[in-house]
Amino acid sequence: MTPALHSAAPTVAPPFSGDTGALLDRLSGPMTRSQALTLKSLAIEAYQPGQFETLLTRAEAARRIQALRDEIALADSF
Repeated sequence: MTPALHSAAPTVAPPFSGDTGALLDRLSGPMTRSQALTLKSLAIEAYQPGQFETLLTRAEAARRIQALRDEIALADSF
């Protein structure tokens, strides 16, 4: 008799339940320390230090981080 293998199913977040106030608070709050560090290093790497500002929301920081990552990837593809 073989022992039963326990396979843990990956945890998936439930669909958004409708609490838009909490989501908006989270996105409109100030960027996290991690976002600030990432944004600053990407801005320096992309030679665009003006992209880093200290008073950004989490959502705006995420947009700028993604834009800089895309720009760096494009430049690296040449």
